[in-house]
Amino acid sequence: MGLPKTGTKDWDAEKEFYLQADKNQKTARAKALRIEPQSYERRMRERGVLKGVTELPELERDVVTVYTPYPKFDIKPFKQPKTDRDEEDIVVVTADKHLAKVTDSYNIAIAKARMDKLIDSTMTIINLHRPIRRLWVFELGDALQGENPYQGSKIGEVECGAYEQVHEVGVPIMSRFLTSLASGVGEVDYIAASGNHGVYDKEATKRTNWDNFLYSALESALVNQKNVHIHTPKEFYRLVNIRGFRFFLIHGNQVYAQQGIPLFAMRRKMQEWYAYLGGFNYGYAAHFHSGAYDQVNSHADYTICPPLVTGDSWALERVGRASAPVQLAFGIHDVYGRTWEYKLRTDDAFMPQRFNDEEGVMV
Repeated sequence: MGLPKTGTKDWDAEKEFYLQADKNQKTARAKALRIEPQSYERRMRERGVLKGVTELPELERDVVTVYTPYPKFDIKPFKQPKTDRDEEDIVVVTADKHLAKVTDSYNIAIAKARMDKLIDSTMTIINLHRPIRRLWVFELGDALQGENPYQGSKIGEVECGAYEQVHEVGVPIMSRFLTSLASGVGEVDYIAASGNHGVYDKEATKRTNWDNFLYSALESALVNQKNVHIHTPKEFYRLVNIRGFRFFLIHGNQVYAQQGIPLFAMRRKMQEWYAYLGGFNYGYAAHFHSGAYDQVNSHADYTICPPLVTGDSWALERVGRASAPVQLAFGIHDVYGRTWEYKLRTDDAFMPQRFNDEEGVMV
């Protein structure tokens, strides 16, 4: 027999009965409908009839909600960090790599690892100071060890000959360095000066220098890298204008050291070069395997860049100090000139010493 159809008067009567009936009455009603009592209960629930639930009439649809505003707050404004930085150029100064030199703490494999760390550090700095669209590399010479025995290239102190230093060591390392950095900026300019270790012989012409052979080979290797520009040297110095500021670059062997770093002699030479060139803002030199800084005059200064090589006896004998593998990087602004500066350590084995004293004022 079953339940009445929904929407009929019989169904309305059935719902009214179910909502008011007790258990015995529902059992009797189920027998009258010729279904089991459990089935009767289940079918009524499936049709949405629940005892104890009263069906509400449909509410009005056009209800207007009135919002009561909060009182006016005295809100402190959130200061957004400045993201539209002024564009700058970045300069990386690399010096005295002496590729293929062998010491207790240096060889070709270590040089490759240090140059890779220099790549990573430079990439981090570029991301910190963006927008940077142009990168300049100041190569201050002695990129190769050479093979002149009078320049320290004696048997047991060099891993390979000059040809291998150029084509199998120098070009792969420097190509990797320049092309890796070129992937993160628009243009890369490599400004090279030649050092003294690459001098072929005292009787040779001034440009017959293994550093110069490396720079020319590097230029050929990167000929298809349109955003990498190799600038080979024609004189012992380089003069570069970056965003209106002049940079004077030399290797540094033009100034002789008698007792350590010749700061007074270097200053005198820098002052003479300053006058000869009609002025510059910043001078950079290398050669002494140690870092130093001094004023040329009230308008200019010069910096001696530390080396990549370490453990060389020349630095201990002539300068009196052991070298640390540090290279330099700084920014150039249209108005302020040289801005932020970094000393980039290229080997974790040469990190500064930490002391175990209690933090704070000691004396």
